[in-house]
Amino acid sequence: MTRKPTALLTISILFFTCFTIPVSAFYFDFQYFETDKLVYEVGETIDMVAKLTADFSDEGWCYASFAIVTDTGPSFADEYFIPPSPTVRYLNSSYTIMPDYTSPNETGVQAFVLFSVEIFDTVYQSAGDNIEIIINRGHLTTIPLSPLSVQYGLNTSLSLQITSIYSNNIFYANEPVTLHVKNSNSQTVFQKNTTTTSEGILQLNWSESLGSPGLYNLTVSSYGTEDFLPFSDLFQVTVLPSISNLTIISSPASVYCQSPDGEHFEQAEIIVEHTDLESRAINDSTIQWIATFGSGIMTNLGSGLYSSTIPFNTCPGLYHINFTAMNSQFQTANTTTVIDVLPNQIQFSSIQPYWNVIRSQNITIEFLIKQYLEWNQSIELQFIAESLQFEQRFDVQPNVPSFVTIPIWHSISVGHHTVYISHLNEYYQFVVSPEINILVTGTMTANVSDEIAFYDETLEFNLGLLDDNNQTVYLANVTIFCDNLSIPFTITDIINSSTPQAILLPPWISPGLHNITFIISSQFFNTINISISIRVWMRTNITIVITTSDNNSFTKCSINEESQDYDITERISSGSTMSPPPILYNGTTSTIPFTTRSTSLDN
Repeated sequence: MTRKPTALLTISILFFTCFTIPVSAFYFDFQYFETDKLVYEVGETIDMVAKLTADFSDEGWCYASFAIVTDTGPSFADEYFIPPSPTVRYLNSSYTIMPDYTSPNETGVQAFVLFSVEIFDTVYQSAGDNIEIIINRGHLTTIPLSPLSVQYGLNTSLSLQITSIYSNNIFYANEPVTLHVKNSNSQTVFQKNTTTTSEGILQLNWSESLGSPGLYNLTVSSYGTEDFLPFSDLFQVTVLPSISNLTIISSPASVYCQSPDGEHFEQAEIIVEHTDLESRAINDSTIQWIATFGSGIMTNLGSGLYSSTIPFNTCPGLYHINFTAMNSQFQTANTTTVIDVLPNQIQFSSIQPYWNVIRSQNITIEFLIKQYLEWNQSIELQFIAESLQFEQRFDVQPNVPSFVTIPIWHSISVGHHTVYISHLNEYYQFVVSPEINILVTGTMTANVSDEIAFYDETLEFNLGLLDDNNQTVYLANVTIFCDNLSIPFTITDIINSSTPQAILLPPWISPGLHNITFIISSQFFNTINISISIRVWMRTNITIVITTSDNNSFTKCSINEESQDYDITERISSGSTMSPPPILYNGTTSTIPFTTRSTSLDN
């Protein structure tokens, strides 16, 4: 930093008064004024600073002023009042040298930077300084306003702006500029003189005639003016090949995968078309296809069409086939097709869909595997039935009857069970997930005991049901027939076979001996027929009245059974001369109709 000698003026005035006169202070000290340097260019900014102390009363004032005077006259002024302060202060200002207010030419011009300060507080004082500077012509720069890359075959306008290197707001306005374009061999392909706009902008229209794709050197130059130096800026312009289109013309949505040993596989023919932006065929391109399982070059069919027969020697899945078109006159074009590689379809069929087996026996199931693609290879299958405690794997030959034997252990529960079949190779897939449904049944034994029947009342009995594991079967359906009748007189569901059972007897089953048949069934068990002879009793009410006969001291017993009377007479001694009162004996018993039964009075 360069500082010129400055005038130092220190004025201290102090007034003292006594008693009722107020006290005031005035202090002013201007120390220096300077700029950041002494030589500038058009477009640069001059930074100015002044150091001073100015303290005064509220009735005073202080006024500071910065100014620039160039070869064309005053070009800048920055003036303002400052408040009082007893401390040292730095006053700053700046000015950007504009081409409108100076004309440095080749030798430069002299200019002055001025500072002045005035202060008043009863007493008026002022101070100031000036600095002599040199202003030279400024440097310019060219700024691209658009990407310096064009596409071959498309007319593109390149925009550039010329400004001061110090400020993008100072334009090289309305000035002549030369544009010069050379190819990579340093041959001139374009040269033009043009004029910038008021904002320093110029346009270069790049057309196909300027050359084929490649790198080009663009030079922007000018001889300068009174305010700016001559300049020459070099840029590299990239001419890209034209954009092309690569289109899938035909491609299958899916193919089948290879066989597990790789000997059998399918091929898919895919055709693509390579055209320019105007849909014109491109016939001299190289088209490559790439997939995770291989790659290759497509065959040129002419008219922009290219084909390839792709072998899909791979496992099932979704595959992306990527195609790339390469041509020196065009940008690389890409496209992709997705093909679903399917497993070989197989189908499981058995002789019958449902199988029945008694517990503790084995069941052999015959089945057949058919396949869509004849690969002539065995297929590993897995049979699983957790409820049957069964799992087995083995190989089967397609189109040949196969067998699987499943043991049904005595501990297996009765009821429906499902065997699930799956393949163990990703190259196969069942059309429908196969299942084998097996009904496991058990054997059951029954015992009817403690039976008793009363006419027009109930038949009571105990029913014991045990399965083949000697476990009680609780739920059962019992159908009961009488004699040789084909229609049962009752059908009942027994919830708990371990408790005594009682069923109603219809009135048409008369007292006497009958052949009663029990047909007992329970879900998932065999049906049992039991026939037993059961006597149906007639329930009777008997009233015995015992009285003493008036003659010969006989005792008479009268028995009344429903509507019939039976007299029983026996000579007995009362053992007393007194006539005892009648004794009433009520009891219930059973009897066979039209018969009499002797009854002792002792009972």
